[in-house]
Amino acid sequence: DKYDMLKGLKKGGTFLLNSIWNAEETVNRLPDYMKKYLAENEIKFYIINATEIAEEIGLGGRTNTIMQSTFFKISGVIPYELAVEQMKKAVVKSFGRKGEEIVKMNNAAIDKGGEVIRVEVPAEWKKLVPAKNVDTRVLPDFIRNVVEPINAMKGDDLPVSAFIDREDGTFPAGTTEYEKRGIAVTVPKWVHENCIQCNQCAYVCPHACIRPFLIDKEEMKNLPEGTPTLNAIPKSFDGLQFRIQLSPLDCTGCGNCIDVCPAKTKALEFDTLDNQMDQDNLWNIISKSVTYKDTIVPKEQNVKNSQFAQPLFEFSGACSGCGETPYIKLVTQLYGDRMMVANATGCSSIYGGSAPSTPYTVNAKGEGPAWANSLFEDNAEYGFGMATGVSKLRNRIAERMDQIIKGDFNA
Repeated sequence: DKYDMLKGLKKGGTFLLNSIWNAEETVNRLPDYMKKYLAENEIKFYIINATEIAEEIGLGGRTNTIMQSTFFKISGVIPYELAVEQMKKAVVKSFGRKGEEIVKMNNAAIDKGGEVIRVEVPAEWKKLVPAKNVDTRVLPDFIRNVVEPINAMKGDDLPVSAFIDREDGTFPAGTTEYEKRGIAVTVPKWVHENCIQCNQCAYVCPHACIRPFLIDKEEMKNLPEGTPTLNAIPKSFDGLQFRIQLSPLDCTGCGNCIDVCPAKTKALEFDTLDNQMDQDNLWNIISKSVTYKDTIVPKEQNVKNSQFAQPLFEFSGACSGCGETPYIKLVTQLYGDRMMVANATGCSSIYGGSAPSTPYTVNAKGEGPAWANSLFEDNAEYGFGMATGVSKLRNRIAERMDQIIKGDFNA
């Protein structure tokens, strides 16, 4: 229901869905409004599990070649055999230098793309009466009225009045908290009995969606009974419980955390998103009711300590497995409450501020990074302007306070 995937689909058109379920399960999960539209508009409905195929072939999460082949199979824009022939020629041209194995994998993807399944669209679906969903979530007005419509690809439908009081272009911090994209098919599962409490998993996470928490006795009362925790180590954490908590709907499934885990037997392992959805409720409870205890030990002393601090850069739109964002996240954990960022244009400006997504957020005191991006190569000058402005404001305050101290109350 996040996106209107049938928007623009004309009567008699074709709808292709990459589905991780078989035809029966896919139909069971389709909302009634989609079923009704498919039936009323005589849509030809196809599915293919390109995600599973890519994994089997060895392409990981790369489904584009499979889906391209499927497109040619069902669209008929050119003869399918010709499309396959030309795609395989393109594979040799693009990947020939990378070795025969890469070429074979991509050719297999092309062949598998033809194994598309047509799903029957019963005429009875025309009679369905879709239920009206009542949204009971408590959301800030800006999230409900601006962020969610834009994320749902309905930004063009927003009236100008939606942006009243935002004429200067500023957006609130931390809007990514509400996106919950759920784009990963598999996510990490914490195996607590293997955990050595090193926090390496949180350190390398590009999206700040796996975090260590230190939980005191009062906070433990808010957790569901049976929630696994460990006695926190070392002795400086006596009396506290330790837990690694995942936000499954914010995870991109990159596996960095699993790869880096140094435990003799891995303390993290992949599991399906469906199996780990109970962790979403735990994330909501823990992230809201457990405080960040980053003053018990010096957070700048080592990696482990730093990860007990709240990341003030979270859930960005960076690619799965991004190598840049863990460093940005770490800087915000150390200095984010007093950061100002003048961002050069590039990857960091895209995942750092693609409207309406704002991954830079604030702590419990409302403090966090101030972020802005201006053009391309001028971020040094832009940042110098920010610093100069802050310096002038501070000097002005000092001058006025000095005048008041001297008895000049008209300052």
